[in-house]
Amino acid sequence: MNTRKLLLLLPLLYIFSACAEKNSDPNLVSVSILPQKYFIDQLTDEQLRVNVMVPPGSSHATYSPTPQQFQQLSASPLYMGIGHLGYETTWMSRLEELNADMQVMILSDHTKLIEGACAHDEHAEHEAHGAPEAHHHGVDPHIWMSPKVMLELLPHIKTNLQANYPHLADSIEKNYPSLFEKLSDTHKRMQALAASLDQRQFLIFHPALTYLARDYGLTQIAVEQDGKEPSPAYLARLIDRAREENIPVIFIQKEYDLRNAETISREAGIALVQINPMRYDWVAAMHELMAQIEQHLKSTATQP
Repeated sequence: MNTRKLLLLLPLLYIFSACAEKNSDPNLVSVSILPQKYFIDQLTDEQLRVNVMVPPGSSHATYSPTPQQFQQLSASPLYMGIGHLGYETTWMSRLEELNADMQVMILSDHTKLIEGACAHDEHAEHEAHGAPEAHHHGVDPHIWMSPKVMLELLPHIKTNLQANYPHLADSIEKNYPSLFEKLSDTHKRMQALAASLDQRQFLIFHPALTYLARDYGLTQIAVEQDGKEPSPAYLARLIDRAREENIPVIFIQKEYDLRNAETISREAGIALVQINPMRYDWVAAMHELMAQIEQHLKSTATQP
Protein backbone atom coordinates (compact mmCIF):
# COMPACT_ATOMS: atom_id res chain seq x y z
CA MET A 1 0.00 0.00 0.00
CA ASN A 2 1.44 3.38 -0.98
CA THR A 3 1.84 6.24 1.47
CA ARG A 4 -1.07 8.29 0.08
CA LYS A 5 -3.56 5.43 0.44
CA LEU A 6 -2.32 4.74 3.97
CA LEU A 7 -2.79 8.38 4.94
CA LEU A 8 -6.34 8.32 3.58
CA LEU A 9 -7.18 5.20 5.56
CA LEU A 10 -5.66 6.18 8.91
CA PRO A 11 -8.48 8.54 10.02
CA LEU A 12 -11.06 5.89 9.23
CA LEU A 13 -9.16 3.19 11.07
CA TYR A 14 -9.07 5.49 14.08
CA ILE A 15 -12.78 6.20 13.87
CA PHE A 16 -13.81 2.59 13.35
CA SER A 17 -11.93 1.62 16.52
CA ALA A 18 -13.02 4.65 18.58
CA CYS A 19 -16.68 4.76 17.56
CA ALA A 20 -17.71 1.15 17.20
CA GLU A 21 -20.08 1.46 20.16
CA LYS A 22 -21.28 4.98 19.47
CA ASN A 23 -25.05 5.49 19.22
CA SER A 24 -26.84 7.76 16.81
CA ASP A 25 -27.41 11.32 18.00
CA PRO A 26 -30.99 12.40 17.14
CA ASN A 27 -29.99 16.07 17.11
CA LEU A 28 -26.98 15.81 14.78
CA VAL A 29 -26.83 16.09 11.00
CA SER A 30 -23.81 16.05 8.70
CA VAL A 31 -23.51 18.11 5.52
CA SER A 32 -20.87 18.86 2.92
CA ILE A 33 -20.52 22.66 3.01
CA LEU A 34 -21.40 25.64 5.18
CA PRO A 35 -24.28 27.08 3.05
CA GLN A 36 -26.24 23.88 3.73
CA LYS A 37 -26.09 24.65 7.44
CA TYR A 38 -27.90 27.92 6.74
CA PHE A 39 -30.90 26.13 5.23
CA ILE A 40 -31.02 23.56 8.02
CA ASP A 41 -30.73 26.23 10.73
CA GLN A 42 -33.54 28.24 9.12
CA LEU A 43 -35.86 25.25 8.93
CA THR A 44 -35.14 23.84 12.39
CA ASP A 45 -34.69 27.03 14.44
CA GLU A 46 -31.08 25.87 14.95
CA GLN A 47 -32.22 22.90 17.00
CA LEU A 48 -29.87 20.54 15.17
CA ARG A 49 -26.11 20.45 15.54
CA VAL A 50 -24.69 20.59 12.01
CA ASN A 51 -21.42 18.83 11.28
CA VAL A 52 -19.96 20.64 8.25
CA MET A 53 -17.44 18.38 6.54
CA VAL A 54 -15.65 21.12 4.53
CA PRO A 55 -14.88 24.07 6.84
CA PRO A 56 -14.67 27.72 5.70
CA GLY A 57 -11.48 28.58 3.86
CA SER A 58 -10.88 24.99 2.71
CA SER A 59 -11.16 23.66 -0.83
CA HIS A 60 -14.07 21.29 -1.35
CA ALA A 61 -12.01 19.70 -4.13
CA THR A 62 -9.11 18.54 -1.96
CA TYR A 63 -10.18 18.65 1.71
CA SER A 64 -9.65 15.58 3.91
CA PRO A 65 -12.01 15.48 6.93
CA THR A 66 -10.56 15.26 10.44
CA PRO A 67 -11.07 12.35 12.86
CA GLN A 68 -13.40 14.58 14.88
CA GLN A 69 -15.57 15.19 11.81
CA PHE A 70 -15.70 11.46 11.13
CA GLN A 71 -16.72 10.87 14.75
CA GLN A 72 -19.66 13.23 14.36
CA LEU A 73 -20.55 11.66 11.02
CA SER A 74 -20.65 8.23 12.65
CA ALA A 75 -23.36 9.52 15.00
CA SER A 76 -25.45 11.36 12.36
CA PRO A 77 -28.82 9.89 11.35
CA LEU A 78 -28.55 11.83 8.06
CA TYR A 79 -25.77 12.91 5.74
CA MET A 80 -26.96 15.57 3.30
CA GLY A 81 -24.33 15.85 0.60
CA ILE A 82 -23.96 18.16 -2.38
CA GLY A 83 -22.67 15.46 -4.72
CA HIS A 84 -19.68 15.46 -7.08
CA LEU A 85 -17.47 17.59 -4.84
CA GLY A 86 -13.86 16.43 -4.96
CA TYR A 87 -13.81 15.47 -1.29
CA GLU A 88 -17.03 13.45 -1.72
CA THR A 89 -15.61 11.58 -4.70
CA THR A 90 -12.64 10.58 -2.57
CA TRP A 91 -14.48 9.75 0.65
CA MET A 92 -18.13 8.91 -0.14
CA SER A 93 -17.86 5.12 -0.15
CA ARG A 94 -15.92 5.25 3.12
CA LEU A 95 -18.43 7.63 4.68
CA GLU A 96 -21.24 5.17 4.01
CA GLU A 97 -19.19 2.27 5.41
CA LEU A 98 -18.54 4.28 8.57
CA ASN A 99 -22.23 4.49 9.45
CA ALA A 100 -24.33 1.79 7.81
CA ASP A 101 -27.53 3.08 9.44
CA MET A 102 -27.05 6.66 8.26
CA GLN A 103 -29.47 7.93 5.63
CA VAL A 104 -27.70 9.58 2.68
CA MET A 105 -29.41 12.31 0.68
CA ILE A 106 -27.45 13.84 -2.22
CA LEU A 107 -28.84 17.15 -3.43
CA SER A 108 -27.36 16.71 -6.92
CA ASP A 109 -29.65 13.71 -7.43
CA HIS A 110 -32.63 16.07 -7.50
CA THR A 111 -31.67 18.61 -10.17
CA LYS A 112 -30.47 18.75 -13.76
CA LEU A 113 -26.68 18.68 -13.72
CA ILE A 114 -24.09 20.22 -16.01
CA GLU A 115 -21.25 18.08 -17.22
CA GLY A 116 -17.95 19.60 -16.19
CA ALA A 117 -16.61 19.80 -19.72
CA CYS A 118 -14.37 22.49 -21.11
CA ALA A 119 -17.31 23.74 -23.13
CA HIS A 120 -19.26 24.88 -20.07
CA ASP A 121 -16.65 27.46 -19.16
CA GLU A 122 -15.51 28.03 -22.72
CA HIS A 123 -11.98 26.72 -22.34
CA ALA A 124 -12.52 24.87 -25.60
CA GLU A 125 -13.28 28.08 -27.45
CA HIS A 126 -9.77 29.22 -26.70
CA GLU A 127 -7.98 26.29 -28.33
CA ALA A 128 -5.55 27.85 -30.76
CA HIS A 129 -6.92 27.67 -34.32
CA GLY A 130 -9.34 25.09 -35.63
CA ALA A 131 -12.28 23.28 -34.07
CA PRO A 132 -11.98 22.50 -30.36
CA GLU A 133 -11.94 18.94 -29.09
CA ALA A 134 -14.54 17.73 -26.62
CA HIS A 135 -13.00 17.33 -23.15
CA HIS A 136 -15.19 15.93 -20.37
CA HIS A 137 -14.30 16.05 -16.71
CA GLY A 138 -17.26 14.80 -14.68
CA VAL A 139 -20.07 16.89 -13.24
CA ASP A 140 -19.91 20.51 -12.13
CA PRO A 141 -20.87 20.44 -8.42
CA HIS A 142 -21.71 24.13 -7.76
CA ILE A 143 -25.48 23.68 -7.70
CA TRP A 144 -26.00 25.83 -4.60
CA MET A 145 -24.91 28.99 -6.42
CA SER A 146 -28.14 29.17 -8.45
CA PRO A 147 -31.27 30.47 -6.67
CA LYS A 148 -33.40 28.60 -9.23
CA VAL A 149 -31.75 25.29 -8.34
CA MET A 150 -31.99 25.87 -4.59
CA LEU A 151 -35.67 26.76 -4.95
CA GLU A 152 -36.16 23.37 -6.61
CA LEU A 153 -34.13 21.57 -3.94
CA LEU A 154 -35.72 23.13 -0.87
CA PRO A 155 -38.74 20.74 -0.81
CA HIS A 156 -36.32 17.77 -0.86
CA ILE A 157 -34.33 19.26 2.01
CA LYS A 158 -37.53 19.72 4.01
CA THR A 159 -38.82 16.20 3.33
CA ASN A 160 -35.56 14.51 4.31
CA LEU A 161 -35.17 16.54 7.49
CA GLN A 162 -38.71 15.74 8.59
CA ALA A 163 -38.24 12.04 7.84
CA ASN A 164 -35.02 11.76 9.84
CA TYR A 165 -35.83 14.19 12.67
CA PRO A 166 -39.55 13.63 13.33
CA HIS A 167 -39.35 15.47 16.65
CA LEU A 168 -38.64 18.64 14.63
CA ALA A 169 -41.24 18.04 11.92
CA ASP A 170 -43.61 20.72 13.23
CA SER A 171 -40.86 23.34 13.47
CA ILE A 172 -39.71 22.53 9.94
CA GLU A 173 -43.28 22.78 8.63
CA LYS A 174 -43.74 26.13 10.37
CA ASN A 175 -40.49 27.63 9.07
CA TYR A 176 -40.68 26.31 5.53
CA PRO A 177 -42.99 28.97 3.98
CA SER A 178 -40.78 31.84 5.17
CA LEU A 179 -37.60 30.26 3.83
CA PHE A 180 -39.30 29.32 0.56
CA GLU A 181 -40.38 32.95 0.18
CA LYS A 182 -36.81 34.16 0.73
CA LEU A 183 -35.53 31.85 -1.98
CA SER A 184 -38.38 32.71 -4.33
CA ASP A 185 -37.70 36.42 -3.87
CA THR A 186 -33.98 35.89 -4.52
CA HIS A 187 -34.77 33.93 -7.69
CA LYS A 188 -37.16 36.62 -8.97
CA ARG A 189 -34.65 39.37 -8.22
CA MET A 190 -31.95 37.49 -10.12
CA GLN A 191 -34.31 36.98 -13.06
CA ALA A 192 -35.13 40.71 -13.17
CA LEU A 193 -31.48 41.66 -12.83
CA ALA A 194 -30.39 39.32 -15.63
CA ALA A 195 -33.04 40.75 -17.94
CA SER A 196 -31.71 44.27 -17.33
CA LEU A 197 -28.03 43.62 -18.04
CA ASP A 198 -26.19 45.19 -20.96
CA GLN A 199 -23.21 42.83 -20.71
CA ARG A 200 -23.81 39.14 -20.06
CA GLN A 201 -20.23 37.83 -19.97
CA PHE A 202 -17.90 37.68 -17.00
CA LEU A 203 -14.57 36.10 -16.18
CA ILE A 204 -14.14 33.97 -13.08
CA PHE A 205 -11.09 32.21 -11.69
CA HIS A 206 -12.73 28.92 -10.63
CA PRO A 207 -16.03 28.13 -12.45
CA ALA A 208 -18.32 28.36 -9.41
CA LEU A 209 -21.17 30.18 -11.18
CA THR A 210 -21.90 27.60 -13.88
CA TYR A 211 -25.49 26.96 -12.76
CA LEU A 212 -26.20 30.62 -12.14
CA ALA A 213 -24.98 31.43 -15.66
CA ARG A 214 -27.10 28.65 -17.18
CA ASP A 215 -30.28 29.52 -15.32
CA TYR A 216 -30.16 33.27 -15.94
CA GLY A 217 -28.70 33.51 -19.43
CA LEU A 218 -25.17 34.64 -18.56
CA THR A 219 -21.81 33.48 -19.92
CA GLN A 220 -19.11 32.33 -17.51
CA ILE A 221 -15.52 32.27 -18.80
CA ALA A 222 -13.23 30.42 -16.41
CA VAL A 223 -9.54 31.08 -15.87
CA GLU A 224 -8.76 27.84 -14.08
CA GLN A 225 -8.36 24.89 -16.45
CA ASP A 226 -9.38 21.46 -15.11
CA GLY A 227 -8.42 22.55 -11.60
CA LYS A 228 -4.97 23.67 -12.70
CA GLU A 229 -3.24 27.03 -12.98
CA PRO A 230 -3.69 28.59 -16.44
CA SER A 231 -0.80 28.66 -18.89
CA PRO A 232 0.73 32.03 -19.87
CA ALA A 233 -0.65 31.56 -23.40
CA TYR A 234 -4.18 30.99 -22.09
CA LEU A 235 -3.92 34.02 -19.80
CA ALA A 236 -2.88 36.12 -22.78
CA ARG A 237 -5.90 34.92 -24.78
CA LEU A 238 -8.24 35.74 -21.90
CA ILE A 239 -6.80 39.24 -21.61
CA ASP A 240 -7.23 39.79 -25.34
CA ARG A 241 -10.81 38.54 -25.23
CA ALA A 242 -11.68 40.72 -22.24
CA ARG A 243 -10.39 43.77 -24.12
CA GLU A 244 -12.04 42.91 -27.45
CA GLU A 245 -15.45 42.02 -26.00
CA ASN A 246 -15.53 44.65 -23.24
CA ILE A 247 -15.88 42.08 -20.48
CA PRO A 248 -15.92 44.29 -17.40
CA VAL A 249 -15.10 42.05 -14.43
CA ILE A 250 -13.27 38.99 -13.16
CA PHE A 251 -14.61 37.23 -10.07
CA ILE A 252 -12.46 35.16 -7.76
CA GLN A 253 -13.35 33.14 -4.67
CA LYS A 254 -11.87 34.30 -1.39
CA GLU A 255 -9.87 31.10 -0.82
CA TYR A 256 -7.94 31.39 -4.10
CA ASP A 257 -4.59 33.02 -4.82
CA LEU A 258 -5.15 36.45 -6.36
CA ARG A 259 -2.03 36.70 -8.52
CA ASN A 260 -3.33 35.45 -11.88
CA ALA A 261 -6.63 37.29 -11.44
CA GLU A 262 -4.72 40.48 -10.60
CA THR A 263 -2.67 40.07 -13.78
CA ILE A 264 -5.82 39.76 -15.90
CA SER A 265 -7.46 42.68 -14.13
CA ARG A 266 -4.44 44.91 -14.59
CA GLU A 267 -3.64 43.99 -18.19
CA ALA A 268 -7.23 43.99 -19.42
CA GLY A 269 -8.23 47.05 -17.39
CA ILE A 270 -11.19 45.31 -15.73
CA ALA A 271 -12.49 45.10 -12.17
CA LEU A 272 -11.37 42.33 -9.82
CA VAL A 273 -14.09 41.28 -7.36
CA GLN A 274 -13.84 38.66 -4.61
CA ILE A 275 -16.90 36.50 -3.96
CA ASN A 276 -17.62 33.91 -1.27
CA PRO A 277 -19.61 30.87 -2.48
CA MET A 278 -18.91 29.12 0.85
CA ARG A 279 -20.49 31.84 3.02
CA TYR A 280 -22.88 30.60 5.71
CA ASP A 281 -25.69 33.09 5.05
CA TRP A 282 -26.73 31.94 1.59
CA VAL A 283 -29.35 34.65 1.04
CA ALA A 284 -26.93 37.44 2.01
CA ALA A 285 -24.24 35.90 -0.20
CA MET A 286 -26.56 35.79 -3.20
CA HIS A 287 -27.72 39.38 -2.68
CA GLU A 288 -24.10 40.51 -2.41
CA LEU A 289 -23.26 38.65 -5.63
CA MET A 290 -26.24 40.21 -7.39
CA ALA A 291 -25.11 43.66 -6.30
CA GLN A 292 -21.68 43.00 -7.82
CA ILE A 293 -23.24 41.70 -11.04
CA GLU A 294 -25.44 44.78 -11.28
CA GLN A 295 -22.53 47.13 -10.61
CA HIS A 296 -20.24 45.61 -13.22
CA LEU A 297 -22.50 44.15 -15.92
CA LYS A 298 -25.27 46.74 -16.10
CA SER A 299 -25.03 49.86 -18.25
CA THR A 300 -21.65 48.85 -19.64
CA ALA A 301 -22.75 49.56 -23.20
CA THR A 302 -22.36 53.30 -22.60
CA GLN A 303 -18.89 52.97 -21.12
CA PRO A 304 -15.85 53.70 -23.34
